[in-house]
Amino acid sequence: VEATIKAARQSNPDRRLVMLFQPHRFTRTRDCFDDFVDVLSTVDQLLLLEVYPAGEKPIVGADSRSLARSLRLRGQVEPILVDPVESQLPVVLQNVLLANDLLLTQGAGNVGAISLEL
Repeated sequence: VEATIKAARQSNPDRRLVMLFQPHRFTRTRDCFDDFVDVLSTVDQLLLLEVYPAGEKPIVGADSRSLARSLRLRGQVEPILVDPVESQLPVVLQNVLLANDLLLTQGAGNVGAISLEL
C-alpha cells in the first residue's frame, strides 16, 4: 500500500490522491493496524470498505470502523466508510471525486471487481 501511494505521488505530484481501500482479513488488519493508519493517513481522501474476511470471523477492534476512528484521531485524512459498497459507492464517488483527481483502488475481495466496473 505504501509503495503504491508513493509511486502515485511521485508520478502525479499535482493531483489529489483519492484511495478506495479494502483491508484483507481481520487478522491482517489487527496485525498491521498501526501501519495501515500511518500509510492511509497520507492520501488526500480515503474511501474505506469493510474488511474482506476471507473466511475469518470478525475481530473486535480490527475492522474498518476502528481503522476509520484511528485515522480521524490522527487528523490528516477524513475517511469515508462505504458500506454497503454496492449501493453507496456510485453516490460517494460522484460527491468526492473532482476533476483531475487520481483514484487508486487497492485491497482484496470485491474491490477488484469494483475497479473493473469503474
